[in-house]
Amino acid sequence: MNTQEFEPQLIIAEIKALLHAAWNTTDDFRYDRLIAWANELLQPLLDIEYPEALWIKCSMPISADEFISDEEFDKRHLAEVRKAAEAGNISAKFDLACTLDEEPTMVESASLFKEAAEAGHVYSKWCHGLNLLSGRGIAKDEDLGLAFIKEAGDEKFEGAIKFIADAYANGTYGYPKDEEKSAIWWKKLSHKDVVHY
Repeated sequence: MNTQEFEPQLIIAEIKALLHAAWNTTDDFRYDRLIAWANELLQPLLDIEYPEALWIKCSMPISADEFISDEEFDKRHLAEVRKAAEAGNISAKFDLACTLDEEPTMVESASLFKEAAEAGHVYSKWCHGLNLLSGRGIAKDEDLGLAFIKEAGDEKFEGAIKFIADAYANGTYGYPKDEEKSAIWWKKLSHKDVVHY
């Protein structure tokens, strides 16, 4: 396949459709064929290191005839996620940040959350806001942290909504104590578009 002939996002959409069909079939032969087709479409995009293709590769099943240990699988998966993150895929940056979110890699994790947050990833906005608020892995900046948390709340991220509702209920983090506003924020959790953890 010549990837120049097609828009990469159209190929990505087709790959996702094939994977969705594979993961929802009960027929082993059909599953294997759908995965094979997805891999055929994916390979040219992997060859040019297209960021979203690299991210999809992280979730592709290994071949049934390839036997590797759990440790080797985890090592390979981490390397694939890192490669996708370094290529610029925001979901991969978030995933890698979550994986590295402990000592001794907390600073790298905080940096990845920051990059993903600044690129618009809502869950990362929440994580980056909390990191800034506490100074965890990054220089403490409460005002900027609260701004990221508020932005995540406005974009309907569950954790940020709860945080803001609590802040209004208790009059903390610079929010005035206001039960009515707290109730309004709690009600946002029932919205159909809430982004969950």
